[in-house]
Amino acid sequence: MSKYLEAARDRFASYWIEGGATEEQVRLLERTLGCRLPVSYRLFLLSAGAMAGRGDSYISGIIEGDPLCPKGGSLYGDTLRGREELGLPELLVIFQWDDEAPYCLDLSEQPDGENSVICYESFSGARTVVARDFDDWFERFFLA
Repeated sequence: MSKYLEAARDRFASYWIEGGATEEQVRLLERTLGCRLPVSYRLFLLSAGAMAGRGDSYISGIIEGDPLCPKGGSLYGDTLRGREELGLPELLVIFQWDDEAPYCLDLSEQPDGENSVICYESFSGARTVVARDFDDWFERFFLA
């Protein structure tokens, strides 16, 4: 069992996971977005695919076995929607949707195979670093 699944099981009375994506699906998503996803988020996709915890707390990923699914809850779908509706910059990808301040991976940096997590404020365009990488965000925000 992956650390993400184990943490969700230990933290939430009920949770949902999509089911792990394949390496081929992750590579297709990366090619389409024109980026290399951070190591920790790739591991999340391979082990969980996508996940929901309590209430509206979820992590977008690869859903319905389709890395290019245009629906909400999909990294690809949420990112496209963010670019159209929120003016999301090209180097950000949304992994947790919010109408005003989604959480994104900042793909402009990758010093050690990881990227910082940004809260993108759609009304002002402000970008605030909230976690050093996906694992840090998962622990401090998703499981909180």
